Amino acid sequence: AFSTDSIGQARDIENIINALKAHTTCSTVVSSACMAARNLCSSLTQQMDSVDCDKLNIILDVMDHYRDDLDVIEQSSGALFALCTSSKNLGQIPEDKSIFTIIIESLQKHPHSVELYRCCIGLLWSFSSISGRVEEFVPNLVPLLLKSLDMFEKDDEMIDLAVNALLILSKGGFQSVLAMLKHETFIDSIISCMFKFIDTPRSHSIQTGCCDILSNLALDNYLRADMCARGGTSRIIMALNHFCHDHLVVCTALFALANLISGADVEILRGSEISKTIVKSMQSHPINLTVQVRGASALWVLSSRNEVFKERIVQYGGAQVVSEAMTRFVASETMQSKGSIALWSLAVHRSLKAQVGQSAVCVVNGLAAHVCSEKLCEECVGAIKCLSIDEKTKKLLGENDALDLIFSAMCLYSENATIQQSALAALSNLSVDVNANQVLRISSDDLDTITNGMRTHPKVKDIQESAIIVLRNFTCSPSNCLILQQDAHLPGLIRSAVVNFNDSFQGRAEDLLQVLPLLNQ
Repeated sequence: AFSTDSIGQARDIENIINALKAHTTCSTVVSSACMAARNLCSSLTQQMDSVDCDKLNIILDVMDHYRDDLDVIEQSSGALFALCTSSKNLGQIPEDKSIFTIIIESLQKHPHSVELYRCCIGLLWSFSSISGRVEEFVPNLVPLLLKSLDMFEKDDEMIDLAVNALLILSKGGFQSVLAMLKHETFIDSIISCMFKFIDTPRSHSIQTGCCDILSNLALDNYLRADMCARGGTSRIIMALNHFCHDHLVVCTALFALANLISGADVEILRGSEISKTIVKSMQSHPINLTVQVRGASALWVLSSRNEVFKERIVQYGGAQVVSEAMTRFVASETMQSKGSIALWSLAVHRSLKAQVGQSAVCVVNGLAAHVCSEKLCEECVGAIKCLSIDEKTKKLLGENDALDLIFSAMCLYSENATIQQSALAALSNLSVDVNANQVLRISSDDLDTITNGMRTHPKVKDIQESAIIVLRNFTCSPSNCLILQQDAHLPGLIRSAVVNFNDSFQGRAEDLLQVLPLLNQ
């Protein structure tokens, strides 16, 4: 009789493995010992901390020696899988023996043994995640795993193991992915699993694994379009809708969508409820940062594909959801980055600027919280530039210290041409209030910031032009003119811009020079 306590059970397993080692030449003893070890592992009161590498080697020797004996190979593979699943940590696996070669050759020799497939697929899942050599065997492993998807089409536990083994292989690098894509049925098989396993105990894990596999395989727009045409994006949207309250499925599906959308057929996307589904997923998990980040990323990619998606996203409350996420997770630089880009993309649509502009404050707050991040400054200042065209949004930005932050970003990153150009463009929008007939009043420090940008980037026409537009706007205020006249180097900068680009910038350069004292002299 076996022991009932964990220490005694570990000792019993040790004794069985030792008996196996002592009688490896007797197939009957070997088969019985493997069966005993398998049964004992399945009845353990608690998992073992780890499995001794020597134990694994002994069973692998048996599998290697008895490849032609179906009974022994079934029992030994079952014992090995039972040992793996009953251990918290596999520790060091015996790399000197080719575990994958033994598994592959055993399955090839006994292709009709359901029991052998069951155990070997489990072993592939167990060892693939910890072996550094798995990539070598991908070309041989993939067809076996694909066959298991057909063989166990109604067994969600086995499908789950096979899908997750394929997922591990899909993370093996470029060559592994290419080996998978050589099988014409591969993508269809993965999509089929998503369709079949919706309401089973393991369906959550299967859907997550399949979404990850599709994302890993989408190497270029051709493959993305192919997956979309085969129903990949439709299945992912279905998973999002069906498992909308499961944050793991939602996280994985949103990540996959963000990857696939960029190459998907626009007409297929337009026929789906993808905009509504993404927004709904974000609304269902408001305090999950990963969901919000991936959702904002998916909305950005989707909005960049076609103007109609911008309209639908705003219609379903996408701009508001992103704004709320940015406000809630203001400390997350990633959230601010993805959110700012998404709002920027939505605001490009002229008729949506006012609606999206209601979310401008969260962009300002994100810039204030992460002004030390150069990349985020590029994104936030770019978003403010786009949002500041709308009159109501201008007022909102002004009330929330956007101007001070813009000048700060220009000072901090004077060498960054993108930030300088976006900041100057935003200032040209914000410096004039047409309705109130007012002009922004500047300080000498503000002027120094603008002229420093002109001096640092003399060959960038957009910067020179935007700076001249801003300076020309400032001349509408007498107090600003006094500050401009105090800068002895400003006329030279303006003349240099005119000469460098052979452009008077629609007459603004001459207008500026007329209010500066050096011209009169």
